[in-house]
Amino acid sequence: MTEIVIAQTSASGANLFLGFIETFNLIIALVALYFAVRILPSISRDVRKRSWLFLSLSAITFAAAETIGAVKEIGNIDLEVFYESTEAVFVILFAIGFYSLFTSEYKETLKLRRQSTVDDLTGLYSSAFFHAYLLIRVNSLKSAAAQLTILLVSVDDFKHYKKEFGEHESDYLLRKISGIIQEEVGGDDVVSRDGEEQFSLMLASDFDSAAAIAESIRSSVRLGCSTFADSRIRRSITVSIGLSTFGRDAAGADRLLHIAAARLNEAVRRGRNQVYAGKVDLPEDRPQTR
Repeated sequence: MTEIVIAQTSASGANLFLGFIETFNLIIALVALYFAVRILPSISRDVRKRSWLFLSLSAITFAAAETIGAVKEIGNIDLEVFYESTEAVFVILFAIGFYSLFTSEYKETLKLRRQSTVDDLTGLYSSAFFHAYLLIRVNSLKSAAAQLTILLVSVDDFKHYKKEFGEHESDYLLRKISGIIQEEVGGDDVVSRDGEEQFSLMLASDFDSAAAIAESIRSSVRLGCSTFADSRIRRSITVSIGLSTFGRDAAGADRLLHIAAARLNEAVRRGRNQVYAGKVDLPEDRPQTR
């Protein structure tokens, strides 16, 4: 009698455990469906189709497993092998579908992060990253005697070049110039593409060293982006450069950028193809009249 009670208790416990497993599987399936609906619109079409395929098959398999389980219980038919096999297929299909969703979401996140910090065309840092990092660097320099100089480099007559030769050729030109700039700077320097034809540089250099680097960039672009040096260049191109140094010209990030931009504009006004680091008249420096 005791053995019968123990057997019944064991059977009840096993049934309870199986019921718990089935409920857990159902919850997992619903969570996966919710997750899929939320992120599928944001991922690529090929990944979306593949994920939907495996998740749909896993849902069908899950329904089949539950149907086999119900038939087995109601009809008292030995379908345990089919039931367990179907559940195993459900788990495999669900795992593949969920893994596809997870990896695609991760790749999309990395892509978005990269787009926020890197310019796709040139591989340089983005303007947003440059300005954010400049604030960090300037704040750290306020308590240290480190060196920092900003260079703003603009491609002369770029809009006319693009209009005359097209986007494909102008993109090649920008990549060419970005490569030249990277060859001229050091490992601690930051180079970004700021706007369509402008580059921003953050150099760990004093004024004199940075001015020499700026002149080297100007000269290298003039020589490297000529019709003689590169047959892909349709017309010889030059750059204009303005610079400002922390401590020497300003102690704030915005002020440094404003001075460098004003000097760049002056270089353009004076005829382009030059580095300008002289005196500039900023609007906020002018006396106020009443």
